[in-house]
Amino acid sequence: RLGLQNDAYALVRAGFADAPLFLSLAESYKGEQDATVWGDLATNLRGMEALIYEEPYLDQFQTYGRDLFEDLVHRIGWDARTGEGHLDALLRSTGLGQAGSYGNPQVLEEAHARYERFLKDPTSLHPDLRGVVIALVAENGDRLIYDTLWDLERSATLQEEKMRFLGALTRFHQKEFLQETLERSMDPAEVRIQDTMLVVTALAANRYGRDLAWEFLKNNWEEFDRRYGAGGFAMMRLVQIAGRFTTPDQLKDVETFFKEHPTPSASRTVEQSLERISLNIKWLENNRVSIAQ
Repeated sequence: RLGLQNDAYALVRAGFADAPLFLSLAESYKGEQDATVWGDLATNLRGMEALIYEEPYLDQFQTYGRDLFEDLVHRIGWDARTGEGHLDALLRSTGLGQAGSYGNPQVLEEAHARYERFLKDPTSLHPDLRGVVIALVAENGDRLIYDTLWDLERSATLQEEKMRFLGALTRFHQKEFLQETLERSMDPAEVRIQDTMLVVTALAANRYGRDLAWEFLKNNWEEFDRRYGAGGFAMMRLVQIAGRFTTPDQLKDVETFFKEHPTPSASRTVEQSLERISLNIKWLENNRVSIAQ
């Protein structure tokens, strides 16, 4: 079951099959019980979603995802049962996280209620659910929640906790909050230098932050190059942001920028990102109509 959906997605991405093959196959997984299968399926669905960010039927895709995960949410619930193992916890985290991100109102309501209890009593929120709850609250959060998450990040003593809050701060939908997070990530007093890259790349994976992250990278290129240029790996991660784009105008923008700003430590990644954008454009040309239908 794991291999079937992975192979279908690979065939679709490589152009050997049309997108509806994967989408129709995915619908048959509603009764799936295995955490690993659901995890891979969720990742593949998000990969396809990233390709249609600018398409008029994105909302319908969200509805499709919400429907796909609805039965799973009802089965696993919010609280662990006696005798459950780590895979059950992983399945719960995947199901609730995906259903909430796709807009399941019951999941979002419960996540907010558990977040409010967490603020009063941090021990009330099970560690297995902490990341999911905080991320979902951020995705639907306001200024109060945004500021509170920064306060929680500052007061956290464990680095794992700090990264959980920083990750949530990249999930907001409001562009002014995302821009503020980008700006603050460059301040070593707010975010460790080695963590700035993680914040920027995570924010770029948010459809509301993708373009902001790219513009921020361009506008602060000299500082990024000064910090990470010699190492190579960090610059490669940052350059990969560009590979998410899907339009000819975006391809031209990326080409122009890297012609004017050569990056020897990440030259191969630049080439791969440009190739990926070209493949994304071609893929959409071949699948746009069939996905819409």
